[in-house]
Amino acid sequence: MSQDNPFADPFAPQPSSQQQYSSNSQYGTTSSNNDDFNPFADQQKAAPAPFAATPAPVIAPATIEPTRAPPPAYSGVDPSMQQRQDELERKAQELARKEEELNNIQRTVDKAKNFPPLPKFCCAQPCFYHDISVEIPMEMQRNCRMLFYVWQLYVFVLMYNFICGLALLCTGGNDGAQTFGVSLVYLVLFTPCSFVFWYRPVYKALATNSSFNFMLFFFMFFMQIVFSIIYTMGIGGFGTCGWINAAKELDSGNSGVAAMMFICAALWSVLVLFKILLYKRIHGLYRSSGASIQKAQGEFARDVMSNKNVQNAAAEAVRGGIQGGNSSTNTY
Repeated sequence: MSQDNPFADPFAPQPSSQQQYSSNSQYGTTSSNNDDFNPFADQQKAAPAPFAATPAPVIAPATIEPTRAPPPAYSGVDPSMQQRQDELERKAQELARKEEELNNIQRTVDKAKNFPPLPKFCCAQPCFYHDISVEIPMEMQRNCRMLFYVWQLYVFVLMYNFICGLALLCTGGNDGAQTFGVSLVYLVLFTPCSFVFWYRPVYKALATNSSFNFMLFFFMFFMQIVFSIIYTMGIGGFGTCGWINAAKELDSGNSGVAAMMFICAALWSVLVLFKILLYKRIHGLYRSSGASIQKAQGEFARDVMSNKNVQNAAAEAVRGGIQGGNSSTNTY
């Protein structure tokens, strides 16, 4: 039932039922069913779709452009390093060749005794074979030559000391006769003994890396240094011309002989200095060569047992012991 508008024009035409039905259908309902009318239906249909979040754009990581050009790619060995390596290989080959030549010389050379170099008409003949360039390895030859020069200097000082003793005897100086006699004994005795007891062992030690010969050299050479220091002092009655007796001769007015004796004292001092330096040098070589006291003991025992004289003596002792035991058995 529709409500009438009291203010409406009574002469206005009334809307038809068809128009009323179409107006009601705009709101989603009909005039026959007012309960299903929904005034917000068209609004819901016309409402825009909810806001859909658009995906965030992918941002690439920031890159830092290099401030300088990258190093060139590795293309091979450094030329300087290659040249150095080639040089080292060339030196190694040359060293191996020289060592092979030295070994060939050692195998083919006639090791006849040539020292001391005595003339053929002399009744005495050389006792040792001495050749540093053949028997001593190349890396040890310099040290061996220095030791040989020191030995020669020692022999020269002994000879000059004998001359000073002779001059002291001729001028009637203090202890002239005793100094001359003892200096002559030193010259005759110590010249061969120094070669045999300290130079020859170090020669063998450098040639064969022998621990026993190293030990023998260290003991004998140390005693040689101690006695050389005493000789340098020039104590009266010791047979040497040193600082003390040279000063006495200078006080007594024998200036010529005193000058000779001062020179002799200076030579003894230089000889002591050289000996100390060489002792330290050879000791360093000994420590770096791997030699030891245990090796020296083993070499000594092996050399003693391999000595024919020792073997003959041991055989004679065993034979004598057996014969003594048999004789005692026959007695019973």
